[in-house]
Amino acid sequence: MENIIHQIVSKTVEKVLDNFETEGIRTIDKMSEALKEMSDTMVLELLGAFIESADNSICAAKPERKDDGISVHERRVPRTIFTSLGNFTYTRSYFKTPEGMSYILDDMLGVSPYERIDMGVSACLVNTAALHSYGRSASIVCGDKISRQSAWNKAMNTGEVAYIPEQSESTPEVLHIYADEDHVSLQDGSGAIVPLVTVCAGKRLVSKGRNELLEPFHVQGYGMDKETLWDYVYALCAVKYDMSKVTKVNVYGDGASWIKGYDNAFSNATFILDTFHYRKRMRSLFSGELGSQFALQGYGSLSRNDKASFESTVQSLKSKVLDKMPESKARGRKLTNIDDHSGYILNHWEAIQNTKLPDTTGSCTEAMVSHVLSERLSRNPMGWSKRGLSKMAMFRVFSVNGGTVEPIDTLSLKHSDKRERVARHIEKYDDIVKQQHDEIFKNAKNWSLFTSDRKISGKTTGTKVVLDALGKLRDVS
Repeated sequence: MENIIHQIVSKTVEKVLDNFETEGIRTIDKMSEALKEMSDTMVLELLGAFIESADNSICAAKPERKDDGISVHERRVPRTIFTSLGNFTYTRSYFKTPEGMSYILDDMLGVSPYERIDMGVSACLVNTAALHSYGRSASIVCGDKISRQSAWNKAMNTGEVAYIPEQSESTPEVLHIYADEDHVSLQDGSGAIVPLVTVCAGKRLVSKGRNELLEPFHVQGYGMDKETLWDYVYALCAVKYDMSKVTKVNVYGDGASWIKGYDNAFSNATFILDTFHYRKRMRSLFSGELGSQFALQGYGSLSRNDKASFESTVQSLKSKVLDKMPESKARGRKLTNIDDHSGYILNHWEAIQNTKLPDTTGSCTEAMVSHVLSERLSRNPMGWSKRGLSKMAMFRVFSVNGGTVEPIDTLSLKHSDKRERVARHIEKYDDIVKQQHDEIFKNAKNWSLFTSDRKISGKTTGTKVVLDALGKLRDVS
């Protein structure tokens, strides 16, 4: 094994010397590209040598295999898989075991049947796809050597990943929860909503006009009913905080029905209408030449918490519309809009007044949805399958929360019961491989290849002579 390593390294050194002898000094990008290609090739050859040695160790363990009822069915079966260094082909043995046919070495290496991309690259693809399109992810991670479809397949085959917050050193008296949803287009032409809940301990001023949430984490609820979603949110809050010390919970949102499910999980919660939404409604209510005449009265009534005055103002506005606008579809639409917007304000009157409470932070639900979900799910024209949307909403929120999909998460092997069946073989023969390698490398490290005065290659060139001379220089100062 030692000789093989020396041969591979020697061959690579010779290639490097030949390259610089032939090409000389070039631009740094061309030199680095050439060196990378040679070093990648060397690493792949070394990797193949190590794997072949491991396979030989398993085959040589005849007594152990006989005890386990494992026999060699076929030797040197090739397998090609895409790695961070490109396509890599290695050989391994095919064994007959009591549980069936098995490539024991593949199980050790974490290579699942029918997979053509290694789990490290797969994890990079999924993590990158949480930020970029599948096509862009394939390009960033693999330099367009794999397809967009392959990146999509990896995401779809990855198991569930869930963010579990770390326990906070302190628990705030007031917990702030922002709830809103992203509206996403599906491939069948319909739409779907992806609920988003953001929990934090408050805000702090970063600079003028810019605030930062304190210890935020996000929860997406695509496909969940509202009770399940809010129970899940509460469970994560209980992991992070001592909920017995939380005296109040402020929930900010636009009043959607799913948001109202919070009251079963958070009994001490106060609902506060998101300022963006009610101000938008007020602008629409008092828009146009006729509406602007009543805007001052309407805003004043809302500010004074005078609900009766607000209703009276709305009635006056409707009377003005009936008086000044001729009967038409336009007048009908105007009256409908007045009823719609004023009804929204009146239905959420108390929640709007709650925005004035001293322990509120002001809402940022739209910003959260834009940052966490919309950048990936709905900002650019696209249509999602329900399965694809479910996966990507999960990956996206997991990534924004600081989570990273691990290589083991991408293995389809973990979704079957095969892992349990082969686990004992992996563990036992992994130990055998390690023992064999310890014997091979025991007191066998020979660095003479790199310290000897002799030339690495018998071929003498000008560059080799110069490098050989430079290597003999000694500091005599």
